[in-house]
Amino acid sequence: MLITEKTFKILFGISISLVMSMLMSFFMILKNVGFIDGFFIIWLKSWAIGLVVGTLAAAVAVPIIQKTLAHFFTISN
Repeated sequence: MLITEKTFKILFGISISLVMSMLMSFFMILKNVGFIDGFFIIWLKSWAIGLVVGTLAAAVAVPIIQKTLAHFFTISN
């Protein structure tokens, strides 16, 4: 499938946010409350919040971090 680089970057950011928020929320809930009744529902709610916050944070932070790093470093080929 042919997509533009911009579309690829958007899909990549969303994918990373999805996986990271899923794993982080799962293990944080597991550590804090353990496998209790209702664990799955608690985790899904936590994951939904984490996904929204993580995706928005990535959308804001990634371009800023890229610009900042580009100011200090040159990418070699």
